[in-house]
Amino acid sequence: MRKGFTLIELMVGLIILTLLMTALYQTFSQSQQSAKEIMANQQINDDFDLILQKITEDIRESNFVDAYPPILTKAELATYKTDDPRNYLLFMKVIYDFTKDPIDLPAGTYNYTQNRIKYFLVREDDSDPGSPFILYREMLPFDNKRKPIDSEIVITEMLSGIEECLFYRVKDSDSSRYGNVYIKLKMTRNDKEGSSDEKYTNETIISVKERGAMPQ
Repeated sequence: MRKGFTLIELMVGLIILTLLMTALYQTFSQSQQSAKEIMANQQINDDFDLILQKITEDIRESNFVDAYPPILTKAELATYKTDDPRNYLLFMKVIYDFTKDPIDLPAGTYNYTQNRIKYFLVREDDSDPGSPFILYREMLPFDNKRKPIDSEIVITEMLSGIEECLFYRVKDSDSSRYGNVYIKLKMTRNDKEGSSDEKYTNETIISVKERGAMPQ
C-alpha cells in the first residue's frame, strides 16, 4: 500500500496548481480591466448627458436665441468646424418683476433684468492645433436699464477633452420663425492605448426648439 507521493507526482501537482493559479489570475485581471474600461466609458456618457441636459435647460429657459449659433446650409455645415469663430451659443434669459408696472417706471427703466448666456470653446493648448477643446459657460447679468454688469460676469468650465463640439441652426425655408438649435458633441478616450478604431468614442447630436423673442 502506498503511503505518500513520489517527487515526480508532487512536481506534476505543483505545475498543474501553478497553471490553474495563473489562469485564474489572468481571468481576474482581465475582468478587472474590463470593469475599468466600462466605468471609464460610462463616465464619458455621464459627462455627455449632464452637459447636454444643462444646455437644453438653458435654451428652453431662454427668451431669445441671438444671431449665434449661425444658420447654415447643408453645404456650409459640411465645412463647419469647432474652431470656427462663429461657433458659439448666445441667448438671453429674462427675469421679470411683476410687482412693478412698466408704465410707472422712469424712462429707460424696465420691469425685468436679464442674463446673457454664452457657450464657447477654446483649445486646451493654444500652441497645439490638434489639442482638444474646453467648453465654457459665461453668464453676464444686465440691470433693469439693459446695461451689462461686467463686474458680476461668471465663467464656468463645463467640460474638457472635447474632440468636436458644434452649435448651429439649419437653413430651411419651410421651418417656422423659431427653428431648432443643434448641438453636436464628440469625445474619444485619449487615455486608452491603441488605434483610434479601438478607442471608445461617443458622438451625439441633439436639437432643441428655440423659444419666443425679447421683450419690447
